[in-house]
Amino acid sequence: MDNLVITAASQVNDGDLLTARLGGRFGRMDRLSQLALLAVERLGAAFDAQPRDRVGICLAVRAGSLSTDVEYWKGRDLAGGLSPTLFTYTLPSSAIGEIAIRHRLTGPNLCFVGNGPALLVEAEDLIRRGETDACVCVFCDSITATAAELIQEPASAQAWAVFLERNGEGVILSPENGRDIASLCVNFCARKSANETNHASLA
Repeated sequence: MDNLVITAASQVNDGDLLTARLGGRFGRMDRLSQLALLAVERLGAAFDAQPRDRVGICLAVRAGSLSTDVEYWKGRDLAGGLSPTLFTYTLPSSAIGEIAIRHRLTGPNLCFVGNGPALLVEAEDLIRRGETDACVCVFCDSITATAAELIQEPASAQAWAVFLERNGEGVILSPENGRDIASLCVNFCARKSANETNHASLA
């Protein structure tokens, strides 16, 4: 049986958005989509290594689009009324569309609302069933202060992304290393940093 391997990983937070330069469209997105898209951008994944229609996208969002929904609803009291631009992002899956457009990925996609324990399991299943050859997996935790007050949860703004492929070099996905995408990103980045340090010392 082929191994499924995380070949790239990244993590971004609200501070990273301040210096992000991803074109004019990026500035019009809601924060959730910005975080998710930037996390995928920071992967530096080799999407050209396989047909774009064979790369899937799996997204999990902890609080769905609640923060954007709240901002959109607040617009009803403004002179211009509700924002049609913001309305586009009142679906939790909107970030998938932004990722697919930027990277021209046309494979299957899935969106989960919640902490996302099924995220990597479902991505693995897509590959093992032969529906995709690789999968971009993103967990986005974006809750504004206003939304946090409503649901009695802490405010947050961060996203993690991994690129899962059949075979390759990286961290093998297994029950032993868990299914927590944040931990996998930390472990992957630590290994990559250690390898780069070793290569530098040998040069």
